[in-house]
Amino acid sequence: MAGIPDILGKRLIITGDINTGKTTVSRTLMESLCRRGLSARIIVVDMAPEIPEKTAIERGILGIGGKLTAPCVAVAYLSAPIRPPRLTAKSEEEAFLIATENTHRIDRLLQEFQASGRDILFINDVSMYLQTGSAHDLLSRIEPAGTVVANGYCGHKLGGGALSSREAGEMKKLISAFTYRLRLPGQSLEEALGEK
Repeated sequence: MAGIPDILGKRLIITGDINTGKTTVSRTLMESLCRRGLSARIIVVDMAPEIPEKTAIERGILGIGGKLTAPCVAVAYLSAPIRPPRLTAKSEEEAFLIATENTHRIDRLLQEFQASGRDILFINDVSMYLQTGSAHDLLSRIEPAGTVVANGYCGHKLGGGALSSREAGEMKKLISAFTYRLRLPGQSLEEALGEK
């Protein structure tokens, strides 16, 4: 536990462009809570998309869309087949259709979280929900959690367009509702939590 700030009872959002370590930091924080014997209270809602390796190589974006794997068996892990709209759609309309399907799948995961009774929530790639879902709806669905660690895309490397603009706008609203924000790269967890 040494060197890792305590996030129990806090709401932290981790933001950054692709490949900035958002999922890695989330995993480190989860591992620290597991070491404290809290794994039976932890639930992961993994919204990261399945990115075909061929697509990642063609676009030069290897390493994005990483899953937030649970470090111990007592952690509840929820995921669904999520497609990356910006990387797989051939038009803006198709991208919105894919994103809407993703949002419906994620809503079902959030319902499972609400029914779980677990109070430590980790959300991986929360920005996927916000491509067609709303920050307001998401916040109401995660309200039961006493501790929330969410990470999401905030950047420019995946391009622009209407979907990206909507996602960025909803991310802004979501970020403003969290008490703490870690900006990657460049900011330390201690700085984000006001412990420095």
